[in-house]
Amino acid sequence: MKIHIEDVNVEEILPVRQTVLRNGKPREECFFEGDLAEETIHLALYNNEELVAIASVLKDASEKIDTNNQYRLRGMAVVPNQQSKGYGRHLLLYAEDLIQQKAPATLWFNARTTAIEFYQKNNFQVFGKEFDIPNVGPHFLMFKNYEQT
Repeated sequence: MKIHIEDVNVEEILPVRQTVLRNGKPREECFFEGDLAEETIHLALYNNEELVAIASVLKDASEKIDTNNQYRLRGMAVVPNQQSKGYGRHLLLYAEDLIQQKAPATLWFNARTTAIEFYQKNNFQVFGKEFDIPNVGPHFLMFKNYEQT
């Protein structure tokens, strides 16, 4: 098993977004606001050259979180037959390392209700109550603050 993570073009991660996060909806519904922003980073985790997990990190602030220097994790997904093998955690830690370099900073995201436990195990906090994203499902806002070291 040879795992590596690359910074890729958004086009490379769209098939996984389409399959895992958007239930096969049309490709144009798989683009997120901010995908093409210069500072946005699209991450792809490969195992033996097979794409198994994706995530995007963009400069974006939540009005609900009162901190400066906010970044948003979007579109984190692991290919269904590769889930529960540690790839998601590996990719999350990589994204956190990127944000830690920008500390003090906050990383936040809207987590699917089914993923809350995963993020809590990685020390992210729930903020507020469950809410529904139309055509996607129930979510919670989650975040973690990073201090300067």
